[in-house]
Amino acid sequence: QLLSTALNNLGDEYLLVSKPDSALIMFEQSGPVFKRLGFTEGIAMTIGNKGIAYAMLGKDELAKDEINHAINMFEKMEKYYPITIFLTYMSDLYLNQGDRSAALEYSQRSLQLAEKYGLKDEISAANLQLSKLYEGSGDADASLKYFKNHITYRDSVNNISAVQQM
Repeated sequence: QLLSTALNNLGDEYLLVSKPDSALIMFEQSGPVFKRLGFTEGIAMTIGNKGIAYAMLGKDELAKDEINHAINMFEKMEKYYPITIFLTYMSDLYLNQGDRSAALEYSQRSLQLAEKYGLKDEISAANLQLSKLYEGSGDADASLKYFKNHITYRDSVNNISAVQQM
């Protein structure tokens, strides 16, 4: 399991530096190992990460299929942290396709889950995404409300980090 986790993490790092082709190679190697081990969480993460890589490559429909598959798997496992992240990616995909309504739905769902499970980083990220969406639609009041919430949660997370370091 350590090897497949390391490969998956390396794929994540490739995504962070915008190298989706290299990331996909890592995910193609980690996925089968997770399957052989029966490690469902690893399988779901690999599937979702492949979806993110496909999105970066402009393969939106394939990306949506993979990310939705991962979300469904995590829902069955009741693992909500990765779901909130993948929902934000889905929001980005729909926004890039010009479907602002679907983008809003995914972001609102991400925020609801993050709030329900107290995931402060994800609450902050979902609020920022909603702020951007409302700003793009010309709703300055809603945009400002979500942006203020983003700042509040971001600062809360940063303050916790600073206290822990002290």
